[in-house]
Amino acid sequence: MTTSPLIQIPTNTSLLQESRFIFQIPTLPFLRYFVQETTIPDVSTAAVEVATPFVSTYRHGGTLRYAPLTVSILIDEDLRSWEETYDWMVALTKPTNFAEYGRFKKSDASLYHDAILTINTNSNLPNLRVVFSDCHPISLSGLEFTSKQNATITPTAQITFRYDYYKITRL
Repeated sequence: MTTSPLIQIPTNTSLLQESRFIFQIPTLPFLRYFVQETTIPDVSTAAVEVATPFVSTYRHGGTLRYAPLTVSILIDEDLRSWEETYDWMVALTKPTNFAEYGRFKKSDASLYHDAILTINTNSNLPNLRVVFSDCHPISLSGLEFTSKQNATITPTAQITFRYDYYKITRL
């Protein structure tokens, strides 16, 4: 007598809607309102070759590599969503003098902050949370100004962050 393997039937067959998310970094209050798109970055590990007399086989590596996190933001007319990231980058790098270092948030001693991506259900209720540990910006795109465009086109910018790792939690 043979036994058949258990078949798992999903209890939730609703499909993910990519527009149902909230991205926030607590020290960047304007960013939350102007994030247009982001991704959960790639994660990989090295394939370690194991030689045999016949064919080489591969096993997993010992560490994970996380790709950078990139968000695309809409630019508000006060440039607040862009400027708060610029100020953070200045505080990380001291471009003109030593006093600039660490002046991102005087009330917060840390220059690194967790970023939180909340993925919502189709009913717009929190479903999953991805926490990117110890983020810091490494790239902020420039802003293009042109008189050739009409007023209905909103400028965007890209911000790229590095972080240590991310964790996914079901809510």
